[in-house]
Amino acid sequence: MWTILAEKPLLISIMVGGVVAGLLYGWLQTGNKRLGVASLATALLIPVSFYVADSIVTDREKILQAIYATAEAVEQNDHESAVIHIADRATRQRALSELPNYEFHRIGVRNIQINMVTGSLPPEATVDLDASVTASMNRGGVRNIRVPRRVVLTFQQQPDGEWMVTDYTHMPLTGGADGFTPNRI
Repeated sequence: MWTILAEKPLLISIMVGGVVAGLLYGWLQTGNKRLGVASLATALLIPVSFYVADSIVTDREKILQAIYATAEAVEQNDHESAVIHIADRATRQRALSELPNYEFHRIGVRNIQINMVTGSLPPEATVDLDASVTASMNRGGVRNIRVPRRVVLTFQQQPDGEWMVTDYTHMPLTGGADGFTPNRI
């Protein structure tokens, strides 16, 4: 229930709006003052739902924040900031050795699917997303080429509540691994 309230305030507002419409209709038909007051009081729940949704940050929202912050850092070719959400030392080193091979110009992230791993301790999530990257190779003649990639990330919640990447891989959108895919996952 908290997830729906925190992540989908518009859905809650539409449901509350339906109740308000019903109460208003009842008030207009009967003239009962209590129905009019109840409709106004219920209507106040709509901005409250948006306020509550804004103040609660769910695990999914924390993961999305990490993804967007990382994408922005990669787009700006800030390698140290790009790996700040990687907890595993070997995975961080792998990313730091891979990122300098490219000069990134634009990154778009879409089709993000977050699957929370039930029963895992500490909590884990697998994230599957599509990234559209415009990049150039630092060595070689490939310049400003658009490369769509499928990225699979494994997130783990740290003791401080932060969600950090413990493993990642990327591959073409269709098919299996290619020459640029790290041998992981």
